[in-house]
Amino acid sequence: MKVRVLILGGGAGGICMAARLKKRLPAGSVAVVEPSHHHYYQPLWTLVGGGVVKKEKSLRSQAQLIPKGVEWIQDRVLSVDPRARTVTCESGKVISYVYLVVATGLQLDFAKIQGLPEALGKDGVHTIYTYEGSERTAQALEQFQGGTALFTMPPVPIKCAGAPQKIMYLADEWFRKKGIREKTTIIFATAGQTLFGVPVFAEALTEVAGRKAIQVRFAHRLVQVKAAEKLAVFEVAENDHKQMKEIPYDFLHAVPPMSAHPYIRESGLAYEEGPHAGWLKVDRHTLRHHVYPNIFGVGDVTGVPNSKTGAAIRKQAPVVAGNLMACIQGQALPATYDGYSSCPLVTGYGKVILAEFGYEGKLLPSFPLRPTKERLSMWWLKRYLLSPLYWRGMLKGWA
Repeated sequence: MKVRVLILGGGAGGICMAARLKKRLPAGSVAVVEPSHHHYYQPLWTLVGGGVVKKEKSLRSQAQLIPKGVEWIQDRVLSVDPRARTVTCESGKVISYVYLVVATGLQLDFAKIQGLPEALGKDGVHTIYTYEGSERTAQALEQFQGGTALFTMPPVPIKCAGAPQKIMYLADEWFRKKGIREKTTIIFATAGQTLFGVPVFAEALTEVAGRKAIQVRFAHRLVQVKAAEKLAVFEVAENDHKQMKEIPYDFLHAVPPMSAHPYIRESGLAYEEGPHAGWLKVDRHTLRHHVYPNIFGVGDVTGVPNSKTGAAIRKQAPVVAGNLMACIQGQALPATYDGYSSCPLVTGYGKVILAEFGYEGKLLPSFPLRPTKERLSMWWLKRYLLSPLYWRGMLKGWA
């Protein structure tokens, strides 16, 4: 099978790229490799976990979203040979391409935390990072009657690095409305040294956590869940020394570490070392591969120093589309990505800090407002506007 432009992945990045390229290339030029029947708007899972919306609102059929005129190869990528310009699929199908767009996202590494896969969804252990898990989290918070509510954050990079805190702040308000907050201890155990990677927003979230009487534990990396004993085991780094520490819980919201799919590294497309080891080796401005000029990347798989969010993809997609078309036409690459990402930091029901920033933490606000202030208007944006923008604009290649 031969394809002019092959897109790996049918998530936010893949569908957005397919829609944009289909408008600019002759019919039959673009194909997407994606095994899943379903497509999820994952930013909604925080609100599902907080009991605001039903999980079904985040779901669409993949068949409805593949643009007409784009071939859908419903298969799973097994390997890429960038020198031969071929992709081998799980079924054994080999696809030849001229240009490749890697939009494969990332994988959730639950198995890297001992005991977590077996405990998820029961025994008080939950996560909003899966479709079913978001609903189970809401059910567990509704049933919670007090005790220790423990929320964890793994080492970055992860997708939507604000989500582990967002669900915690919603839980705090949920407990207050139920009248059980006084008999509840909330702990946020993060592998990082600060609450957010951009200092001004870290300062704002520190104020929020303090106001809500949330205990923050830095340099705590979750390594094991002892579900039978309701103990979370952390590797704690202090003064270049690491020790193990157990924290008992009644409710545990666990966020797994995340990584690019193994075939990215195995195919020679990833950084071998450094802070982006294992992630797609692309130029952070053009999003073109450093070694193979006919390969571009978009979304969570890219090894660039940004925050992995849907908003980042929305800004990356026109850059990749423009640069790929220039590459096809033998021209210099015209478009530049500035690292833009956005994270609507939900700090309670009706309260959102809209964090928008680029490389090196540069603030890139879309509105002439103080960006660190909690606002009802930004809650409305998160709750009512971003989802339609995603389905009807971004995935159609219009926004």
